[in-house]
Amino acid sequence: MYRRYILPLLLLLALSLGLRWLGVILSGHLGNALLIILRAVLLFSFGMSLNIAKRRRYESWLKKVIVSFVFIFFLVWDMGYVMIPELKQIFNWLGLYGYIVYLIYIYCGYIFFD
Repeated sequence: MYRRYILPLLLLLALSLGLRWLGVILSGHLGNALLIILRAVLLFSFGMSLNIAKRRRYESWLKKVIVSFVFIFFLVWDMGYVMIPELKQIFNWLGLYGYIVYLIYIYCGYIFFD
């Protein structure tokens, strides 16, 4: 019961409190970049905590590499370092901005250990 219900709730609580306190402490461009990285890592770890399977279904390293590249791409995209106008237009058309990117972080964490 702890791993299924309590651990994800504790991670969400720590995520919200940590980001709120660090948002007040950190400022400037470096602070914003650090907050984006921290948010992505914490959401990824929340996604990992959702996966409570006792045994992995697939022991493939290729899936982990692909998930890692997708995670890093969206992290760099969220920080604003990758600006491909055509891709940005496609993402806006698909609605991949804002909180949807955060859900992608959670999903990447979930499928990383699936």
